[in-house]
This record gives sequence, C-alpha cells and structure tokens, in this order.
Amino acid sequence: SGKMSAQLKEADGKKVKIPGFMIPLEDSQNNVSEFLLVPSPMACIHVPPPPANQMVTVRMAGGRKATMTFGPIWVHGRLRISDVQGPYGKSSYELLGELTEPYQ
Repeated sequence: SGKMSAQLKEADGKKVKIPGFMIPLEDSQNNVSEFLLVPSPMACIHVPPPPANQMVTVRMAGGRKATMTFGPIWVHGRLRISDVQGPYGKSSYELLGELTEPYQ
C-alpha cells in the first residue's frame, strides 16, 4: 500500500532489535562499522537487491565495529525511518547500531 503502519510509526526513533543477514558496505573481512541488514542470505549485491522496505542501513554507533558474519544476526540500536541511498540501492530504514549478536 505504500503507507506506514501505526506500529512502524511508533518505532521511529526508538531502540529496537531487528534480525537479518549482513551485507558489508566496507572492504573488511573481520569487522565493519557500516552494513546493510537484509531478510535473506541470498540477498546480495550481485543480484537485484531486496525492495527498499526490506533493507536497513546499519551504522554502528560511537566507533563500534560489528564482527562480519554470514549467519543470521540480531542488531540492537535506534531505528530511523528515512530513505537512505547507498552504493547498492535505497533502503527505507537506518539503524544506529549498538550491538550485534548471533540469531538464536
């Protein structure tokens, strides 16, 4: 519908915990400070990316780094609903990341 739900509006600016898979936006094999969070491990830059409303641009807060992983993760941080144009397309959300942890 293109309309934001009341639940999503309420999450804007709040601390949240979101699951997904990491696509690094930096050329590092170990730790990254910026990455895309996508819903599927098959969503990558070599095929058409997921729609903007299924991607979150994560920027780790305060110089923090996230350990690069190909498995599913949780990302904790403050959500902002905002179109973000990145090198691999547009995402509808931005997250100031505080912590990543394995999805269990």
